[in-house]
Amino acid sequence: MQPSSKEYHITSLVIHADPGHIGQVSSDISLLSGTEIHASTPEGKLVVTIEADNQKALLDQVETINRLSGVLSSSLVYHQVETLSH
Repeated sequence: MQPSSKEYHITSLVIHADPGHIGQVSSDISLLSGTEIHASTPEGKLVVTIEADNQKALLDQVETINRLSGVLSSSLVYHQVETLSH
């Protein structure tokens, strides 16, 4: 019998938002499960990490962020997957 394994995903993004909507975009991102905003600038740039138990959940969060009103673009900076054995 093989031990079960669980994935753990973490990714970081640089989000470019309309500077006039940075407050609302930050608020909307903060409400998403597994997200954390680490930095933002008045020009509309945000550094965000997302943590999830699987790739689909992670990609769903990225897509949700991309669809937020005021988000102009996002760039994936880093993605790591860890496999945890039980």
